[in-house]
Amino acid sequence: MLLLSQTVSSCHRFADTISLFSSSPGCVPGSRMMFVNNSSEFSLSAEQNGTCLLPIDFKAMKMTNASIYSVLLIASLAGNSLLIFASLKSNITMNLLIANIAVSDLLYSIVHFPRAIVAQIKGSTAFLVHGRTGDVLCKICTFTSDVTIAVSTLSLVLITADRMAAVIFPNQYRRITVIKRRFFILSTWILAMAIHSPYFYTFRLDTINGETFCITNWEPAFNHELTHIRYYSALLVTVLIVPLITVCILQTIIFLKVGNDKMESFLSSSASQRRKKRNKNLQKMSIVIALAFALCWIPFIAFQFLLLFFRSSVLLCRLSFRIFGQFAILFSLCHCIVNPCICFTFMHRIRSGLKLKWSMGPSSWLETVL
Repeated sequence: MLLLSQTVSSCHRFADTISLFSSSPGCVPGSRMMFVNNSSEFSLSAEQNGTCLLPIDFKAMKMTNASIYSVLLIASLAGNSLLIFASLKSNITMNLLIANIAVSDLLYSIVHFPRAIVAQIKGSTAFLVHGRTGDVLCKICTFTSDVTIAVSTLSLVLITADRMAAVIFPNQYRRITVIKRRFFILSTWILAMAIHSPYFYTFRLDTINGETFCITNWEPAFNHELTHIRYYSALLVTVLIVPLITVCILQTIIFLKVGNDKMESFLSSSASQRRKKRNKNLQKMSIVIALAFALCWIPFIAFQFLLLFFRSSVLLCRLSFRIFGQFAILFSLCHCIVNPCICFTFMHRIRSGLKLKWSMGPSSWLETVL
């Protein structure tokens, strides 16, 4: 998760290390100023560092973070697993798109949260596996966790575009086949992997003060600091900012369109009431999706750009900035449980698919699937 490591002297070449939702160590306790861990840990040494002295109860922070990550892990595993089953069982047209975003969020939770919880308990982000195997896992873990974030945001764009097409272009919408939807789903994974392919070069194991860390470094092929800022700025724009703006625009169009439904006057009283109820529900869902996306990612985007371009010592030493960073990261981690909450709240057919699964019983449902 695009976290910046502020380092000194012996760790100078690792300065400005950023990775989207991936491990990125500071030096070690005792460094002047540092951000420890990855997408989930954000702290400053309470020791005197020349300009800063921020007393922080690290033990309480670690226990709190580990507890929050554990809750998010359990909620994500349960919510996204149920959403995958329910969406595939339902007969809604965008069930594959919903299942895709649930799979990406589920995979992210499996890859990221266990590492984050262990790091909090140990009080260190040192990589536990060494040698060639550790180097491979370093690349794969960071690559996988960040790819799933891109797939999640791109899938949300596809789902929103799918809803807009159904509302505005119903005749053309019926021509979108299952094969086309599968192609769109495959495209999200291919594009996400292509965007993050440099990870296989940049991420590697390195030993710092006797401990092995999974760090990102563009050297020797590129100038690390310059390439780092350019690449991760582009990554922020591509993976988060563009999807966020796109979703907000499309959801606004959907909201306005269903609010000005001219078909109601041609329907019977009962049909008109059902249509009004459906449109009202769709409007609420549009607002909630846009707000949830914005709440999860806007604080995080602002936090990362401050770290990238305005990392003055005055800003870094402010307790208010540290608190803002902690909450920005926490909100971004909640993205993996937002989708199940929205779908089960607003989509009746998804809930029906889940109820049908349990009413049939595990064995009957498995026989139907097979």
